[in-house]
Amino acid sequence: MRLICAAVIEELQPLLADGAFERESEKLFKHRLKPLLLAALGVGLVDFAAGFQDLLLKFEIETALLTGTCGVYPEALADYPIGTLVSPEKISLGDLSEVEQSGYFPAPIISPLSLPEKPFVSESVAGGHCLTLATITADNRAAGRIESFYQAQFEQMEAYAFARLCNLNRVQGSALFAVVNRVGADGHQQWLANAGVGSEAAAELIRKRFICE
Repeated sequence: MRLICAAVIEELQPLLADGAFERESEKLFKHRLKPLLLAALGVGLVDFAAGFQDLLLKFEIETALLTGTCGVYPEALADYPIGTLVSPEKISLGDLSEVEQSGYFPAPIISPLSLPEKPFVSESVAGGHCLTLATITADNRAAGRIESFYQAQFEQMEAYAFARLCNLNRVQGSALFAVVNRVGADGHQQWLANAGVGSEAAAELIRKRFICE
């Protein structure tokens, strides 16, 4: 079975619009004809990981796609403008305390991860390095320092939890995000303005690849 998941149901709403899925629970939907699930699993590392693991216990999930939106770091904006669809080649866990050398990750945690499934290689989708932090970066100076330290292009709150659980459970994972804001002080307002359009753009490609094939 394939899972298509996001943090919140709003990011999956465009895929529900045509009535191809039936409701299993408040945030879980099953395709009427195909072995395909849609699920909103929770915001942030902990809630998303808990939601994903719960679903893995209930269903035989072989492949999974994480979708939704992400922010782009300031220097990367020129190459990945708002509206770009991205499928990260590398996903890492980060923290500002590590950048500031006031904290560190013990060795098993700091290994970057990759997602083995590549369903969008023939599409106009960018690659890059995605960073997950426990909080959303809302300061311009911090955003620049984080970007420089980790050499990342994007920030997304659930990507590392998703990649780690795919790795642990031998699930073939992939990700597709829409860049909808620049990471920093204006990020939230830009996200509010662009999240809907970004989710629609990602959904169009997902529908073409997995639902209408």
